Amino acid sequence: MDVGTPGQTTTRPQRRAAPLLAVGLVALGVLLAACSSSSTTSTTTTAPPGGTISAGNAAYLAADLKAPAGTLNASGSTFVQPFFTKAFYTYTSKNQGLQVNYQGVGSGAGITAFEAGTVNFAASDVPMAASDLAKVPASAGPVIQVPDILGGVSISYNIPGVTNRLRLDGPTLAGIFDGTITTWNASQITALNQGVSLPSNAIVPVVRADSSGTTYIFSDYLKSANPTTWTLGASKTIAWPSSAVQSPKNSGVAASIKSTPYSIGYVELAYAIQNNFTYASVKNAAGVFVTPTLASVAADADQKVNVSPTDFSIVNEPGAASYPISGYSWAILLQKQTSATTGAQAVKVLDWTTHTGGGQDLAASLSYVALPPAVQNQNRAQLLTVTGPTGQVLLTK
Repeated sequence: MDVGTPGQTTTRPQRRAAPLLAVGLVALGVLLAACSSSSTTSTTTTAPPGGTISAGNAAYLAADLKAPAGTLNASGSTFVQPFFTKAFYTYTSKNQGLQVNYQGVGSGAGITAFEAGTVNFAASDVPMAASDLAKVPASAGPVIQVPDILGGVSISYNIPGVTNRLRLDGPTLAGIFDGTITTWNASQITALNQGVSLPSNAIVPVVRADSSGTTYIFSDYLKSANPTTWTLGASKTIAWPSSAVQSPKNSGVAASIKSTPYSIGYVELAYAIQNNFTYASVKNAAGVFVTPTLASVAADADQKVNVSPTDFSIVNEPGAASYPISGYSWAILLQKQTSATTGAQAVKVLDWTTHTGGGQDLAASLSYVALPPAVQNQNRAQLLTVTGPTGQVLLTK
């Protein structure tokens, strides 16, 4: 049984002077089109993408949009980049004078910039671990980490002459990416795809070259689905076999898949849809082959509504409708801000972005899933604890 339809859509204050290069917010279409030709992923506010914001919660959002003008610097996840591009443009277009410079450099690089104090906030598809948090100076105070969007990781491929949606399971994907399954007509693949004529060509796995939260989600799934046989672990960086093509960022992996015959790789669903990739149905914990869609990603998240920075994995959740390679992206900022002005800007942008009536209304049009209500409520409770240098709360209702 297969579930899913292809393409279905149902401040951190700076502690020292090291500003990011202001590369400016490009329109979303330009950003995603670049996935097929370039690995550059940065945001600017030059041309408005389409779409509107819901009128819901209008009074609160109007008050939020009175944050003072200025500039925020942020970096990290490319998983969340297409969503952030449109959300930040929409927010700043209603708050003239404020600019958000977000650089999609990968989750690991975003966390490094946050630890160094060169960004007002960061984004990562895996929260900061204890070892990461230890690198933040104690004087900077606690770190707040809140989910900002929910998405699926597609298994996309480029097999000339094959347009079928393949079925793949955990053991087969593990074999492809650890280098033990090497040809497209290998028995493990053909057994799952009877009636599909698969070539004898060598498989070219495409993986991330940088420290990547998307890699974490994918490798976390492989570890969960193959607890005794997957030996490469779950991490933002994996020691992939030499047969794999390594490309930086989701956009780089997408470009490599598009340009490399007989390749297969993992990219966030928005990149797969934008590039018109064919992507696999993956066998979930209930034994059902499920295609990544907004509904199947949401079904997976619904199985685990209480997530936290220390208990965040939602891969391979139970339920017949669950797409098993799903995960949250997380926004990261300091609880104690050293500037009330910049801190207020950051917390208001993130609160608007992570709630219905604000940025979450844009999620479905960009092939992401809006955060569940319980997660949104949890986010606001966390963001209400962010204070300025004199202890004043920076987010008001």
